[in-house]
Amino acid sequence: MMEIKIDRGQFSRCLGKIQGIVERKNTMPILANCVIKAGKGNVEIQATDLDITIKDKCSAEVKKTGMVSLNAKKLYEILRELDEGEMIVKEVDPNKLEIKSSNFTYELQGINPEEFPVLPTTEGFQFFEIETEVLLEMVKKTIYATALEEGRFTLNGIFMERFKDKGILRFTATDGHRMAMIDREVKGFEELKLEKGVILPKKGMSELEKLSAGFEGKIQLGIKDNHIALQIGETLMFMRLIDGEFPEYQRVIPENNPIKVTVKRDSFLKGLRRASVMVDEKARSVKLSFKDGKMEIEGRHPSYGVAKGESECEFTGKAFEIGFNDRYLFDILNAVNASQVYMEFKDELSPVLFKFDDDNKYIGVIMPMRF
Repeated sequence: MMEIKIDRGQFSRCLGKIQGIVERKNTMPILANCVIKAGKGNVEIQATDLDITIKDKCSAEVKKTGMVSLNAKKLYEILRELDEGEMIVKEVDPNKLEIKSSNFTYELQGINPEEFPVLPTTEGFQFFEIETEVLLEMVKKTIYATALEEGRFTLNGIFMERFKDKGILRFTATDGHRMAMIDREVKGFEELKLEKGVILPKKGMSELEKLSAGFEGKIQLGIKDNHIALQIGETLMFMRLIDGEFPEYQRVIPENNPIKVTVKRDSFLKGLRRASVMVDEKARSVKLSFKDGKMEIEGRHPSYGVAKGESECEFTGKAFEIGFNDRYLFDILNAVNASQVYMEFKDELSPVLFKFDDDNKYIGVIMPMRF
């Protein structure tokens, strides 16, 4: 039966990586557990929600190899309460673990690990490398535009594709009211067998952001059948791809827009925050007015009153007004580090194109709303 000596902090960090995917609704009790495998010189922790699988390794002094399945949340709570330093973890009875620190001991009952679902492996995957910073930037600049509705499952993720049969990796997301698209040249991506794009699930990409935070180096990314695999150092992650056809997003990118506005991002955000204090909580609408080199932002609440302010802007075209969901503006402005925001309009009812001075390979599109 399993027995190991392991550093509490390292063990706790490994368990922390799986907390976002373990089952909490008790629809399948086994999914609330993780599997702990003690092998030669290390311990592997595995967890899944059937759509996302995470495997992580940490070094340990393995006195006896073995495998157990324990409640992941409860084990994590135990480790967070124990003192720093090494601790002894051993199986005292079948599927029961004793966790002993300097002056405290827990016994935690598990279940037979053979009941745990069969998890995917990297066999048959074709991988390419991508800089962590590049991948996280692409996720950050698109994930906010994914949908949240269960009925529109193909919009509940980021569409990944090869653009123009070259080594250009493109991420696109839309919820039907807005869209975000980013291109990056990635060496080796052109060799990946990707006949058509795939849809990466929003929850999985959110977990990827957590797992990759602070990681320096390159991430290995591969696709096989209906899964994507990502190797982040010692951490291995699998995601089940969303099945379905992503909409023809290029149709909604507006062209030949006669009205063009340039405004400083910082002043835009500051004015938006101030005006949003007065927006109606349900409608969430703000009004932008353009006239004589000024952009006025107005928020109006039926019960509390009005907030409005001006920012300088460069403006070509006739004076006009347009309404937006303030959250949509916050999302796109907070996703970038640009100094200047470029907006292109056709009229008060057509989609609006957003561009930025620091990234000519990234655009956003937002549908206006009545104010």
